[in-house]
Amino acid sequence: MNSNQAKHAVTANDGPETNTDMSEPQRSEKYLLGEKMVVEFLGKPYQLGKSNIFSETLREYTFEHTLSSYARPGLTFRERNLLNIALFIATNREHELRINLQSTEHNGLSKEDTAEAIRHCMLYTGMAAGRDAFLVASELLG
Repeated sequence: MNSNQAKHAVTANDGPETNTDMSEPQRSEKYLLGEKMVVEFLGKPYQLGKSNIFSETLREYTFEHTLSSYARPGLTFRERNLLNIALFIATNREHELRINLQSTEHNGLSKEDTAEAIRHCMLYTGMAAGRDAFLVASELLG
């Protein structure tokens, strides 16, 4: 028996095979769906940075509860991207705004579409929020 087989070995009393290697957590179906959706939405896997209890807990929650919902019918990724941009401008969430601005081209939004969306948000969120969004967009998409 090699070391990989030993990690996953079961005895007659164990029941179904279980993963005993703590470095490979079991992933729910919603997690796996969220993982798939993030690649489809962003065009690449999303890296949270250094792996630790905080980043892994955030990843699990985000994939299971947020990104898995991107598989729902009714909105295209392009429409979701526009909505996200508006919401993150309105709630002053620059980090999330950056992520969504970087995925605009992948989701079929031109620079003109993105600029118009930011300009429209400025009507309702105010000059300062719109200005901040334009500065971030200029930096990332310029």
